[in-house]
Amino acid sequence: MDEVVSTKKKPLVGFFPVFYNLAETGRAVLIAKRYLELGGDALFFSHGGEYEYLAKDLGCDVIRVNPIYSKEFIDRLWKASRLETLRNPYSAQDILEHVEGEISVYKKTDIKLIVSTNNTTCGISARVLKIPLIFVRSRFNPQFTYYPEDAEFLVTRVVPKWLKLKILNWYFPHSKHYAPPFIKIAKKYHVSPPKNGHALTKGDYTFYTDFQQLANVEDSTPSPNEYYIGPIFFDELINKNIDRKEISAQEEIIQKHLKRKGRSILISLGSSGTQEMFLKILELLNKTNYTVIGVYTSILKDNELPAVNENILLMKFVPSLEKLFGLVDLAIIHGGQGTVYTAAYAGKPVIGFPLLLEQHSNLEMLARQGVAKIASRKSIEQNLLQIIEEMFDNYDEYLTKAQNLSKRLPTPEGDRIAANIIYQIVSKMA
Repeated sequence: MDEVVSTKKKPLVGFFPVFYNLAETGRAVLIAKRYLELGGDALFFSHGGEYEYLAKDLGCDVIRVNPIYSKEFIDRLWKASRLETLRNPYSAQDILEHVEGEISVYKKTDIKLIVSTNNTTCGISARVLKIPLIFVRSRFNPQFTYYPEDAEFLVTRVVPKWLKLKILNWYFPHSKHYAPPFIKIAKKYHVSPPKNGHALTKGDYTFYTDFQQLANVEDSTPSPNEYYIGPIFFDELINKNIDRKEISAQEEIIQKHLKRKGRSILISLGSSGTQEMFLKILELLNKTNYTVIGVYTSILKDNELPAVNENILLMKFVPSLEKLFGLVDLAIIHGGQGTVYTAAYAGKPVIGFPLLLEQHSNLEMLARQGVAKIASRKSIEQNLLQIIEEMFDNYDEYLTKAQNLSKRLPTPEGDRIAANIIYQIVSKMA
């Protein structure tokens, strides 16, 4: 008989992020950390990914679940999310294997609750065993006012902009594009199938890592099981394994570099940015006199770094992305929720090249406040320097609006708020 994974502390909560994504992993790990601080206990489930070490650093067990993702499968997931392919990354057989693997490991534990950050198959596996499920996600409330270049096809280019936006804003909350294989497997297990793609990451409880006002849903009343917890920042996770002396040395390098004369620019594309996009931006800025710091994270390997002029400083990680945003004049980002909110709190304007429609939606939150310009990754060479010049020519206006936005934002405590709600939920189950 299989040994049951149990602990003396109660109640035990299982966290299930997608460990190939730094943002999704960071959210799950920080919520788990706060939950542990409240006296609860946690373990992690994983289909594999390079950021598993962040969970292990908490002292939590990380239980690997079949199927274990190959690099090819992770690439497939990224390409689908970036609309580089319209092919569904999951077949019905893929989902069946996920659900069977997940059910198998759940049965070996005494978890009271599952918290998932974008592991979509949890929506079936948790419900099969009637384990309460929380999804932690961005609100993604499509209110596009600028039609995304990545959604342009031969036919759409001749359709009036107002009509395209109307169709797009209706389509994404209702689209079933990725849902059919999930619906098929859900029916096989006799659990309620998702109505559309949006419902794939709706749990028994759903935590939105947004502020309701900034997400432009002031008139939308959340259901009793929906919570706007606000953003979660990851500096303490990144710095945990960095020596204090090394942090001080890195900060000194950054400060020295930013003493150069002229405007300063940060490039931060998170873990979902592409190598091609990062290198294109670098190539253009390498021809300018702007002081540039490029944070390349996992986008480039150290042996892939291009030769750059002295105006550009390349760093794999920085001690505090939050502080760095506050030190530069302008940031070039991809529109991931973490970087969008980091820029908002820093009170600095941004240029966004979204890779996903969700990222486009995130950037629209800043664009509505007059602090961001959204551009297409397909036209970086043609537009980037022109957009930078326009923003610096009108910099005082952009900066004032960005600083005013920063002052209006509440204290970011998404991880603590989430952990408190989780503790309340599981305490009622005892």
